[in-house]
Amino acid sequence: MSQFKINSITDKSGYCGPVIAGVSTNNSTGCMIIPAGPTSYRGNRGRGILSHGYEPNSVRNIDVINIATTGNATDWGDQLNNGVGFAGGASNNNRGVYTGGFEGAPANGRVNTIQALTMPTNGDIYDFGDLTYTVQQMAGAGNETRGVFSSGYAYPLAPSTDAFQQIFYEINFASSGLAGGFGDIPTNASCRSMTSIQSQTRGFFCGGEGTYLAPGTQNRKITEITFTTKGSAITFGELSGESKSGAGMESHTRAVVVLGGNATSPEAFKDTIEYFTMATRGNTTDFGNASSNTGAMNNNSVTNTTRGVYHLSRTSDGGAELNTLEYITIASTGNATDFGDLTAVSREGCGLSDTHGGLHE
Repeated sequence: MSQFKINSITDKSGYCGPVIAGVSTNNSTGCMIIPAGPTSYRGNRGRGILSHGYEPNSVRNIDVINIATTGNATDWGDQLNNGVGFAGGASNNNRGVYTGGFEGAPANGRVNTIQALTMPTNGDIYDFGDLTYTVQQMAGAGNETRGVFSSGYAYPLAPSTDAFQQIFYEINFASSGLAGGFGDIPTNASCRSMTSIQSQTRGFFCGGEGTYLAPGTQNRKITEITFTTKGSAITFGELSGESKSGAGMESHTRAVVVLGGNATSPEAFKDTIEYFTMATRGNTTDFGNASSNTGAMNNNSVTNTTRGVYHLSRTSDGGAELNTLEYITIASTGNATDFGDLTAVSREGCGLSDTHGGLHE
């Protein structure tokens, strides 16, 4: 332990300063406390970072909001290259990660790039490594150290059913690159366009497009994983209906899901919001309603464990892209309320939070 020397304070004689020796403590409310712990915990938290996805081509825009304060988003910076829609996302308080996605013109293809950004600092984004395949529609959940992602749609393996790998991958936020496989997704669940939720110990993946190797069989299952245990995926419960590309938000105890579309053609959008208690396995309960039918959200949602904010990106399948943000108060059921606007219209972006339910206070 370093010594803390004070020589500018003297005794009555003015001859010498105080002498502090041995083990000394001070519990005064008037003393100065030296900051400890990671610098990312010292203020500037409660940020929500939302990428834009498509409009109608992929765009690079990334916006930022203060989740506790309603109002319009401001510019955070840009994604790498041409930007992507349909990316997976997970974060801790210091680093956020986007995995894969679909890049528009001139490439017009899926990508295998893992993009990482520094949560407290605007504009700091860089190449984190590569996925094994070019992939879209992954979904991610994270805690302090690890992000776990559903496998999504591995496009190079299509039209074979191997394109639906039905596995989870993991990323360690402190180390660049894909760490490897985390375990299998249950055969009664989806692997793509799922809605993700996290607590400090577990991740939850809800609904999605397709079931196992049958893309036409849609899904309402909730799959649970334990971050510290590979191969731990089990069925937690069910949503009230099918949900493709919804949005998820949470406190440390309650999960809230804005349901996406029924994955038909055209998709049937709805205004349903539901919740479940993460400690108790079972089905969801009605929470309230979005301001209109919605879908094409791709987890473009953020939370500070008190309030959840999501991007209402469309009101119907094939409808105009919107820039509308809405919020809910997680602890109390009720309908969503207007929060503000993104800086431009878009759909299928991806949200990252530095204060979500998977992180310590």
